[in-house]
Amino acid sequence: MRLFLFGLILLGVATALRAESKPRPATAEEVALLKEAMKNTDQDTEHWAYTETTVVKDKKGQVRDETVVRFDPSKPYEEQFTPLKIDGKPPTKKELKKHREKGEKRGQKRVRDAAKPAPASGEPPQLTINNSKVRLEFDQPLVVQDDASRVTFEIPLRSDSKEIPVEKLQILVQVGKPARQVERAVFRIRASFRMKLVAKIKTGEASVDFTVVDPAFGPVMTAMTGNIGASVLLIPLNATFTNTRTEWQRVMAYDERFSVKLAPLQMLGF
Repeated sequence: MRLFLFGLILLGVATALRAESKPRPATAEEVALLKEAMKNTDQDTEHWAYTETTVVKDKKGQVRDETVVRFDPSKPYEEQFTPLKIDGKPPTKKELKKHREKGEKRGQKRVRDAAKPAPASGEPPQLTINNSKVRLEFDQPLVVQDDASRVTFEIPLRSDSKEIPVEKLQILVQVGKPARQVERAVFRIRASFRMKLVAKIKTGEASVDFTVVDPAFGPVMTAMTGNIGASVLLIPLNATFTNTRTEWQRVMAYDERFSVKLAPLQMLGF
């Protein structure tokens, strides 16, 4: 259930960034700002270790799931996810095994991804929703808010799959002008829709905050909050979700452990 809720919540998006007026097409300068901010906020996930706390509550505010996990990409894959507490208690052998398997699957995915050809130049970024690809059209954003310090864009979505009603979803990106970096990403469900004829997604909102934890590097994802309203096999499901990442540490990626820089060859004299 924990993983299922997590997957559903990621479909939602928050209402924290609301349009103050009718959205307008972004200017060429604003499109350039958005693209630069996205590049500056590219997540360097293989060089950051952190502690992640995840809490899921039901509609009455009661905690249903709470996990504290240390993620460290410098360790072997089976050791990268270390559960510290599960529902306030030390992890069981079953939980330890589950997180070892999660790390192993992450390593297998990285091997598969490394074998894939690089995306063609100019190909629009994509995200995966319910195993279907959705394109983000960063070349044609709309401006929904604009002031002296930040601008909020709405990113058009495109999909060839009929299972993903992109017109019922919305993505907003808030960009800080001075730093030219993303400060927050917001996802919203505009209207209910059915997923795989099993789950009906009724409402949902989630927001992701980005923060600079080391001035030498770009911002990292430090918090995610949201809620979901759905029904699965006619059973109502309502939950709120918070995810925070703390205790950041810069590390060397596990895949780089065999990268050895050879010194210039020198002849030894006798």
